[in-house]
Amino acid sequence: MQVTDSGLIFDATAVEGPLRVCSFTSLLRLDSGTLLASFRRGSAKDSADGNVVICESTDEGANWSVISEGFETTFEGLPGEFRSAELAELNDGRLLAVGGWVDRSDGGGVLRDAETDSMPSLHLLQDYSSDGGRTWGERRVLKRDAVLSGPVMRLPGRGWVVTSEFSHPGTPERERFHGAYAHFSADGETFDTMVDVVDENPDLFFYDQRQKLCPRTGRPVAMYWTYDNRAEADIEMHMAWGDAEALTWQSPRSTGMAGQIAMPIPLEDGRLLAFYVHRHEPGSLRLVASHDEGQSWDTGNELVVYASSGPGEQGISAETTYDEFWDAMGTWSFGHPTVAVLGDGSLLLAYYAGPDESCLSVHWARVEV
Repeated sequence: MQVTDSGLIFDATAVEGPLRVCSFTSLLRLDSGTLLASFRRGSAKDSADGNVVICESTDEGANWSVISEGFETTFEGLPGEFRSAELAELNDGRLLAVGGWVDRSDGGGVLRDAETDSMPSLHLLQDYSSDGGRTWGERRVLKRDAVLSGPVMRLPGRGWVVTSEFSHPGTPERERFHGAYAHFSADGETFDTMVDVVDENPDLFFYDQRQKLCPRTGRPVAMYWTYDNRAEADIEMHMAWGDAEALTWQSPRSTGMAGQIAMPIPLEDGRLLAFYVHRHEPGSLRLVASHDEGQSWDTGNELVVYASSGPGEQGISAETTYDEFWDAMGTWSFGHPTVAVLGDGSLLLAYYAGPDESCLSVHWARVEV
């Protein structure tokens, strides 16, 4: 594997004004070959002014232009922000955007209140575009009290799967736990089926599930950033294969690799790649391959796609508490790896990165595999 070219989808250093912080990157390759990149842009990683920008490339990712500056952020009369959006192409050519909306009616930009372990209202909203992503409307509610977590997965001949997660606070009857879910729709409009992707587990939290469909077998594969709630520390990334017909997944198992968010990339030739965040030193984004469906990983030959030149990231030591961990996320200067497979079989990888959390651009890299 090797990086053959790289560049910027969006250059935050060229922005005049405060909206210089990009994150929550996503990619979609349309049937026409056009590429769309979506990402959050705001004045900080946690801020009330966040919205999702969409960029377009018609030359396999070499050049990009902004086609949408954001969605309508008012919902049910309340001001809010869009923290992320995942795009999908429907059978009739329209585009679906599933957006993660955050209630900002209190005027603040904090995502989590450490004293109460509470968050503002977070909902999954649907918007549609008939002009390639330039304008959006026909809003619907997909799920209230949910956080978007990863790309929309298209099941050929069946429909679409949206994935979400939610941190359920503790009650006198039940310990705090983190749920991961899948929402299915046959038409891309009505998501009336919701299933648990992981079992309720107060010991392990399976964050940021990323799902991709294997082009060879038709099976979905999920990867999780995994947190040990008892030890208050990240542990190895976990993964699970699923059944697209039954919408069931195996119990997550360890990959044996330290890391955070990981994008699975199942290939036609049977290899399974993972594009993942290597948050511990040396901070980087890496691409690693498995030749046995994730039973083992060739870490000796993994590819460093991006290497951080900044100071070591906060919140990754064994002594980090749960509250400190949440605070540290707002300071991280790279992450959210995503992928599109190009027409020639090469990969277009995208992620956010910058010298520090005050100025973060959206990058791309082409990789021959």
